[in-house]
Amino acid sequence: MSKDGPGPIERYFQILEAVAASNDGLTLTQITTITDLPKPTAHRLTRALVEAGALSVDDSWYKTFRIGSRMWRMLYLGQNTDSVRTCAQLVVDDLANELHETCYIVRLGRQHIRSIARSAPDQGHRLHVLPGEILPGHAAASAKAILAFQNDALVKQILQEPLEPLTSRTKTILDDVRAEFESVRSSDFAICDREIDENIMAFAAPVHLDTVGTIYSVGLTGPHSRLSQMPTEHWTQALQQAADRFAKMLQSQPAKDAVEA
Repeated sequence: MSKDGPGPIERYFQILEAVAASNDGLTLTQITTITDLPKPTAHRLTRALVEAGALSVDDSWYKTFRIGSRMWRMLYLGQNTDSVRTCAQLVVDDLANELHETCYIVRLGRQHIRSIARSAPDQGHRLHVLPGEILPGHAAASAKAILAFQNDALVKQILQEPLEPLTSRTKTILDDVRAEFESVRSSDFAICDREIDENIMAFAAPVHLDTVGTIYSVGLTGPHSRLSQMPTEHWTQALQQAADRFAKMLQSQPAKDAVEA
């Protein structure tokens, strides 16, 4: 801090720390009292933080500021990887035992979507989505289930044209993939119907986190000849239940776990 007072970045952090420490949010007057910032300065800084998604504000007369979705998203993206993988493994183990197919959980990264946990049942034909494996965003059901809920800039960053034609059924035009994303948002599940392998099918459900959005999904894969024999709801309902369970696990973890990484 300089002799003239805190710099601009420090003032932003003062506001964020004050709001984060409150249980029910803070009004602008409370923020100015806690941070000792002039009210015009606090108003300008809080407005910038709201526009950036770092703070949220309600529409009441005494506007109350709370931590915004972008800050929560940053915390979850930096969440303790060991605890996340432990929860993910529990979920996919139970799901694979229930459905008798290979199940997995994937996570959004800066430029890729990667698997973080996988469970394969003890049967003759097993398909492995190994932890750390990168999923093709335009074809994999688990990747579609995440990307359908991202902003256009992030979608363009991950889905860079030309999109690779993995099979004859792969969508290779970005606008066609975006159109499929609309269906994913409507149904809350995604399908990969022989788009990566001519014989393989997959389903996935997004994991919706309060105040964060969708950065995980739960997937299932197997031979098309076997998965197509059951109605879609048989797979997607179980996946959606598993996604809800995983979301509750993550959101029940102490806040300190989110920043240890």
